[in-house]
Amino acid sequence: MTLREILKERHNNFMGHQMREYYIHGDIPCFVVDEINPEKINVGFVASILTEKIPKDLFYGVDGIYIAHLPEFDEREINAVFKDGAIYVTSYQDSNMDMLDDIIHELAHSVEAIFMDDVYGDDDIEIEFLAKRKRLYRILKNEGYVVDLYDFLDIRYNEEFDFYLYDEVGYNALDGFIQGYFPSPYSVTSLREYFATAFTDYFLYDRDKVKRICPAAYLKIKTLNESKS
Repeated sequence: MTLREILKERHNNFMGHQMREYYIHGDIPCFVVDEINPEKINVGFVASILTEKIPKDLFYGVDGIYIAHLPEFDEREINAVFKDGAIYVTSYQDSNMDMLDDIIHELAHSVEAIFMDDVYGDDDIEIEFLAKRKRLYRILKNEGYVVDLYDFLDIRYNEEFDFYLYDEVGYNALDGFIQGYFPSPYSVTSLREYFATAFTDYFLYDRDKVKRICPAAYLKIKTLNESKS
């Protein structure tokens, strides 16, 4: 059985009293597979916000959303993942906003895959991202950190580099170094995470901040939003 088949069976066999199935834009299913805390999470509200804020066409690559805690979430220390045409998000959430953040971030990875040419075709986001990476390289070097320019010029996700930023530099210190030009410490780790963070901030938090900090990414997301609305 595939992961989705396993989760659908768990969903169908659940004997609790909570509503187990919701829809985004009327026909994109959101399955509650594992029990959630109703005092913290209202899945109906989450589905309604996704419907309200994000055009249906941007969900083109998503067949469904599954709220379930997968073993790989603990193994990789993550809360959600997009793979094989579905978004999987942990049932362990602190608030509706936390769940929305996780889902929209993974939706961004679907969007960049489906609309690859629209997002990355002219290299504008990559140029913006690398300029910021070079700036961060100079800052860290001047601060006395041992850094290799090669790591900062690689736009792909690199686990060792991610660990270096998280453990050696530390996200608290990194947050201070990137103020005003990266949206978050995690957005530094790769081009794809830079786009996904900007996408999440655009639809869920502060569009003006995205426009100010990530103008190239902002323009791509704004164009996608308007063309798919």
